[in-house]
Amino acid sequence: MLKIPQIFYADRRSAGVLADAAVQNCAKAILHKVARDLRLRGDEHEIVSEPARRGCGCRVSLRTPSLMLDVTNMPVNRPVAVCFRTRRGRKDMAGGGDNDVPLAQLDNREEYDALLGALRLAAGLNLEKP
Repeated sequence: MLKIPQIFYADRRSAGVLADAAVQNCAKAILHKVARDLRLRGDEHEIVSEPARRGCGCRVSLRTPSLMLDVTNMPVNRPVAVCFRTRRGRKDMAGGGDNDVPLAQLDNREEYDALLGALRLAAGLNLEKP
């Protein structure tokens, strides 16, 4: 279960650089926790952040050879978006279709465990991994 920060729900249209940095730092922390909960070793994943540009928010991604989990901050009046998709190796950045994850699912223990199970299945991770 994750504690979703309030800034993920806030209107960030005119918030500026500090709000983008706060969202980016919170997203990195969340993705590190997801990687730990999936029991990924350091050489099995990477967390990459793309800084915000004019008209586009920042994106922070947890990438494995077979899965990408993105936290995207768009500068519009809506919450931060979380989605995952499959990929075919480390060079595949497009992957399959986006599977949106509601923020409420990350805040509830049972739903978070179900999400981890779906991520393990999509990534082809061994469920019996110690």
